[in-house]
Amino acid sequence: MNTVIQRILGFAAPAFSDSGRPVNRVPVEQIRESLLALLHDCRDMRTQRLIYKVNVAKTPADLWLLRSDLHQCIAQTHSQSEAAERINSLIEVFEGWLPAGQLLRI
Repeated sequence: MNTVIQRILGFAAPAFSDSGRPVNRVPVEQIRESLLALLHDCRDMRTQRLIYKVNVAKTPADLWLLRSDLHQCIAQTHSQSEAAERINSLIEVFEGWLPAGQLLRI
């Protein structure tokens, strides 16, 4: 299916690039795996609910919005600084999926 048609129907997110060059985006499944990897040593019930949310998220934007939940789970097990460090490591996997202005460190 043509990418323009996919975007109109909501199947494909726009490729964001500040330079106007084509963007090499990380596949959505790889983004999902990156989020789940951050939770590898978190084992409480909240984490299990978050893992479910990550698995059912449909778009990179949906996954990006789960950062706050990720931060809470990681901070509860470790510390806020550890959580911030892990969350900030995700920025590069979202490049091209979201406008650069949204890709802010915490």
